[in-house]
Amino acid sequence: RAYAAAGGAMAKRPDNTQGSLLFQEGKKINDEYYIVAVYDDPLSSTLSFSAYELENDCTYTYPFKYSEFDALFKYDSELMNPSNQDGRFHWVVQRLDFVQDKQGRKVLCLAQEATPEDDDEDLVAEPKTKGSSGVAPAHVGGMVDAATRAKLLKELDTQDDQKLYVALIRSEEARRRFLAALQSKRQLEQEKAAQRLLKADEEREARLIKLDIIKQQQADKAREAKAKEAANKSTVAQLELLMKQKEAQAIRRLIQEKDEQDRGLGREKSAARQRRKMQERSAHEVAAIESERAKQLARKRDDQVAKREQVVDKRNQEIAERVHLAKQQERLYQVRLSEEKDKMIEELWEQKKDMWRQKESKRQAFESLEEVRDRRNLDREQKRALRERDDFRAARADEEAEKEEALQRRKAIRKEYLWQWKVEAGDRKVAKNQQAKRAAQREERIKEREEAALRRFREAHFLETARSVTWGRAPGEEEDEGFHVPEVPEGASPEELEAFQRTYDQEERKRRQAERDEIRKREEAKLEKMRLLYAKDPNVRELEKIRAWRQEEEQKKERLEKARLERELASEHLISEQAAARAKRLELYEDLEQMRRERSRERERKRTEAYIVASTKLPQGLALP
Repeated sequence: RAYAAAGGAMAKRPDNTQGSLLFQEGKKINDEYYIVAVYDDPLSSTLSFSAYELENDCTYTYPFKYSEFDALFKYDSELMNPSNQDGRFHWVVQRLDFVQDKQGRKVLCLAQEATPEDDDEDLVAEPKTKGSSGVAPAHVGGMVDAATRAKLLKELDTQDDQKLYVALIRSEEARRRFLAALQSKRQLEQEKAAQRLLKADEEREARLIKLDIIKQQQADKAREAKAKEAANKSTVAQLELLMKQKEAQAIRRLIQEKDEQDRGLGREKSAARQRRKMQERSAHEVAAIESERAKQLARKRDDQVAKREQVVDKRNQEIAERVHLAKQQERLYQVRLSEEKDKMIEELWEQKKDMWRQKESKRQAFESLEEVRDRRNLDREQKRALRERDDFRAARADEEAEKEEALQRRKAIRKEYLWQWKVEAGDRKVAKNQQAKRAAQREERIKEREEAALRRFREAHFLETARSVTWGRAPGEEEDEGFHVPEVPEGASPEELEAFQRTYDQEERKRRQAERDEIRKREEAKLEKMRLLYAKDPNVRELEKIRAWRQEEEQKKERLEKARLERELASEHLISEQAAARAKRLELYEDLEQMRRERSRERERKRTEAYIVASTKLPQGLALP
């Protein structure tokens, strides 16, 4: 607007608005001039539109949250982009309007459509009714309705409006109107400054009067405090006098009691009577003092009440005079303001008449230009229809190409699947052959084990028959042919019989060695008995001691070795148990960790799916917060 630059410095920030200034623009709403400023507060995520009224220095604010502000443009293809910040602010400023709340106060609001603005710099009038609008006639054709066509035509004639705007701004008449409006605003601001100075003087006088009243009240309170303090002092003095009298009476009473005790018990009755008389006399004296003090306090209270009433009357008279003077000044001020307002209204109506005449001339010029614009728009629509036809054909060709590509891709996937199936079938065949080979090997090992078991059975049978033959012969009996031949097992081969014979010979050697050892032991025992029949040899005793000592040493070594072995076995057992527990704990941890990871992956997958679903449900063009 033309006056936005002149009034930008006059706009002030509202008290309850935070953030930095982003945008300013002039706006005329309901025949009043405003400067609309936009403030951005990132801390509260708020955009505040503040309208500053030039006439009465008032500010009206309408806040937006970031999400609410973005939601206004989610269906507008031009303003959907957040980088077009000035365009968004201008769109909102065009739709600002005022309404009244429940208390009858003027409140800023956002209208559904752009508010009408009768400004000096309005270059193009609003479209007229359906009969005289610049919309192409219905018989032109097309696949869009009248409202959409009007919007498209309005977007297409931007270049012509810009040229007309530049031509009108450069005209001398517009410059003179701008200077006249700027001069009137400057005079209005000067008058407002004078009124503010006058109001500041009146407020200063009111504050001085209020200070005088406060000082007088403080002086009155000081006098009252002094009087109260004097009364308190007199009361304290009287109470001290009464206390001293009571103490003197108590001392006299004690002295009398002491005298009566010295004189004897015969005078107790008279002392009691005297004591009662003294108590009655002291009670009368206290009552007389209290009554006298109450009378003094009543007289002082009456004096203070009379003084206070005189001060209140005097103060009421002063306040009434001041109120009368202030009301008279207020009436004079209101009369002067009403006269100035009437004068300003007359000047405003004169300006409006001039604007209406100029607006009518502009409307006529606009109608002449609108006919030329309609012809150009018709040519543009035909060219756009041809371009859309070519784009449609190109899109159809692209779609066919995409379908062919998808078909080829599916065929390749099918071929890969069949090849994978053949590979898996070959792997299954190889696995089956390996399984058959392992089964054959297993059968061979089972057969070998069975043969070994039969061989052991035949060997045991051969040895048993051979022992029975040998043990059945007497010790001095000669071997007879056929007597010592053992029974040959059925199915035994010659090699097996040779192996059986070798085993039998080895066992016979061991048996004969055992018999010789037994004979030697019996002979040693017999010699020992013969040696005991003779005298004992000292060397033998020493040898026996040495033998016993060595046996004890051997037993001790055996015990130590056994204890060491038990400790080692216990430590090995403990280490093995700890290793087993550690392995078990590690195995349990790995099992649980695998379960935890699977659950974590499942939660992450569900969270991702929820995010995807929520993102896909968002309307197209909605900006993220």
